Amino acid sequence: MSWLDRTIGFFSPEAEARRTRARVVTDRLRAVNGYDGAGKGRRNTWTRGSDSSANAESRAALPLLRARHRELVRNNPYAASAVRVLTTNIVGTGIRPSALVSDAEEKKPLQRTMLNWCESTAIDYDGRHNLYGLQALAVRTAVESGDAIIVRVTDRDPALKVPLKLRLLEGDYLDHTKNGQMNGGYAVQGVQFNAQHQRVGYWLHTSHPGDALGGFSASKLTPAADVIHLFEMLRPGQVRGVPRGTAAIMRMKNLDDYQDARIEAAKSAACLVGVVVETEGDNDRKGDVLPEKLEPGMFPRLKGGEDVRFNNPPSVSGHGEFVSVEQHAIAIAYGVPFAALTGNLERVNFSSGRMGHLEFTRNVEQYRWASLIPTVCQGVGEWFNQAAMLVGEIKQPVRWEWTPPRREMIDPSREIPPIVDMVRAGLGSLSEQIRSMGFEPEDVFAEIKQERDSLNRDGIIVTTDAGRVSDAGVTQARAPGAAYPEPGDE
Repeated sequence: MSWLDRTIGFFSPEAEARRTRARVVTDRLRAVNGYDGAGKGRRNTWTRGSDSSANAESRAALPLLRARHRELVRNNPYAASAVRVLTTNIVGTGIRPSALVSDAEEKKPLQRTMLNWCESTAIDYDGRHNLYGLQALAVRTAVESGDAIIVRVTDRDPALKVPLKLRLLEGDYLDHTKNGQMNGGYAVQGVQFNAQHQRVGYWLHTSHPGDALGGFSASKLTPAADVIHLFEMLRPGQVRGVPRGTAAIMRMKNLDDYQDARIEAAKSAACLVGVVVETEGDNDRKGDVLPEKLEPGMFPRLKGGEDVRFNNPPSVSGHGEFVSVEQHAIAIAYGVPFAALTGNLERVNFSSGRMGHLEFTRNVEQYRWASLIPTVCQGVGEWFNQAAMLVGEIKQPVRWEWTPPRREMIDPSREIPPIVDMVRAGLGSLSEQIRSMGFEPEDVFAEIKQERDSLNRDGIIVTTDAGRVSDAGVTQARAPGAAYPEPGDE
C-alpha cells in the first residue's frame, strides 16, 4: 500500500477500500496465463466455452438437441444402434426386485405380492408393459431425449391387488418455459424448487406439446412425491438431462451426408453407360435429346458433330478408413463398443473383445447404480410399499433389493475357471458370484438342494455333484442309503 492510499484511508476508509478492490482486479487481469487451453490467441478462436451453469447451457439447447437426436435415431443407423445397445445392456430382461427379509417363510408372501404386481401389464397406465418393459422404455427415452418422467397413479383396478399404476412420459411434458421466481420458490425448466433449493414439484402439460392439440395445453404443478425424474446427471446442480449422443450429433449427420454423396456419385456413374456418336457421313440423322434426368443403363445416340464430355472429379481414397474412424468417434460419444455399434467383428479376438466388454460393463453398471436403480427402481419400491400398506397387502415397509440381469460371458470355458479359483482362494464368496450373474443365491441354493435330494432318492449320480464326483471325473459313489463320512472322519 502506497503513502497516497494510506493518506486517503485516513480521511475516507471507504475510498481506500474501493481503491484496494480495484487494484486486486487489475492485478488479476494483468496476470500471465500459464495454460495454453485458456489462451485467447488465434488458435483458441474455435471455442464457445463459458462459465455458465449446466441449466443455463441446456435452457435454450435442450429442445433442439432433443429434436435433432430423435431425427437421427429415426433415420441414422448408428444413432438407432447406439440407443438400442444401451437399452438392451442396461435393462436387458429387467432389473428384478427381491425382498430383503431374513426369514424365508416371511419373504415368500412378500415376494409373491411384488411379483404379481410388477409382472402384470395392468401396472402400465397405457396397458402395454410390465415393470421390466417400463424400465427399458424409460431408459430408452432418457438416452434418446435426455430425460424420462414417471408419474404415480393410484387406481383401484380389479386386475391389481395393489392400487398402483405407472404413467411414463417423455421429457417434453415438462413445461420448459417455467423459469424464475414463483410459488414461494423458483422454477428451472419446469422443475419447481422451494426456498431451500429442494424439489417440490414438476410443471407437467396435460398432453404432449408435440401433438396436434397438445401445444396449447396448460401445465399444472404435480407434487414431487408423485413423480420420478430419470436423467443422467453430469454436473452438480443439473436439473434436466441431455441426449446421450449429443457429442456425436454433428459427426453422425456429416458422416451420413458423406456416405449419401458417395452413393449418389456411384449411382450417377452407373447410369450413363456410354454414347453412340454418328459418323461424319451421317450428319442428317437426328440424334436423341440428352435427358435432364439420368436413369440406370442409359445409352443415348448423338448425331454427327455432337460430343459429350464428363466432369471427372478426383476420387477420394481411403473411404473405409475414414468411415471407420468416424464410427469409432460415434461409439466413444455414446459409450458403447465399436463392435456393438456397427456389428463389425472383423478384427475382434477374445482378448480385445473381453477388454471392450469389461469397459462397457463398467459404463453400464455406473448408469444402473448411479441413475436407474436409485431413482426409478427404489422410487417404485417406495410407491409399492405405500400402496400395498394402504390395502393391507403388507404390514410394514419392505426394503427391496434390485438385481440386474446376468452378465453374458464371452467365453465361459476361459472365464469360469478363474471364478472358481477365486472363490476357492477366499477372494470372494459364492453368493457374490451368483448375484453378479443376476440370480438370487438363496433361490439357487434351494433349487440345488431340491435337485440333489431328488437325485439321491433315486440313486442317480451326476458329474455336477462335487461331493460325489471329483474334478478328474472319478466317481465317489456309495451304495444307495450308505452314509457319507463327515469331514475329518477316517
